[in-house]
Amino acid sequence: MILAIFGGTGRTGRQIVAQALGRGHTLRALVRTSGSLDGVAGVVEVVGDVLDPEAVTATVSGSDAVLSALGGGPPSAPGVTLSQGMRNIVAAMQVANVRRVVAVANSGILDSPSGGLRMDQPDFAEKYRAVAREHAGTWKALRESDRAWTVACAPDIVDGPSTASWHATPDVLPDGARQISTGNLADFMLDELVAERFVGLRVGVADSPD
Repeated sequence: MILAIFGGTGRTGRQIVAQALGRGHTLRALVRTSGSLDGVAGVVEVVGDVLDPEAVTATVSGSDAVLSALGGGPPSAPGVTLSQGMRNIVAAMQVANVRRVVAVANSGILDSPSGGLRMDQPDFAEKYRAVAREHAGTWKALRESDRAWTVACAPDIVDGPSTASWHATPDVLPDGARQISTGNLADFMLDELVAERFVGLRVGVADSPD
C-alpha cells in the first residue's frame, strides 16, 4: 500500500517507517524539515506542519491508509498538535476518500477498572493530565468521524526493536501492562492496519510478559 505517515521522525515513527518499508509499503511522510528522512528509499517527504490543512491534504492525497505517531508538547503544555492535527487528518482523508487510520495515544484515555477513564482517576499522575486530555482530543476527532479508525493506547513507550510479542485488549490496558517498545508498537499498528480487528476502538497495547 501507499501509506501516509504523520510523526514519522519520532521514536515510534521511525520504527513505523522502517517496518512499513520492510513489509513492502511505500510512504508519504509529513516532515517539518526537508531531508528529515532523506535517503530513505520508498519515502516521499511532504514538508509542512500537521496544523496546516494544505500540508496534511498533500500528504494524504494518493494514499491508501494513514498511520499517526504524532507526539504533543511537554506534559504541562501539550499544545493542540494531537487534537487539531487529527481533525486535519480526518478532513483530508474524507477529501481523498481514504477510510483507514491507526493512531497512537496515551493510555490515560482507556477505561479504568473502577469506572470512567484512567486519566480521571485520583491516582492518575497530575502532571500527565493535560497531555492525556490532548490525547483524548485525538480520540474525539476519530470517533466523531466516519473513518475506519483504531487508537493504539500505550503505557510507557521505551526504545527497542520489535519482538513481535505484544498483548492487545480493547478499551483497557492488558493485565500487568507496564511498557511497550517502539518496535512492538509499530508492529502492532502495521498488523492492525490490515487485520482490522479493532476498528472503531481504543486498544491497550503492551509488551508481553517475559
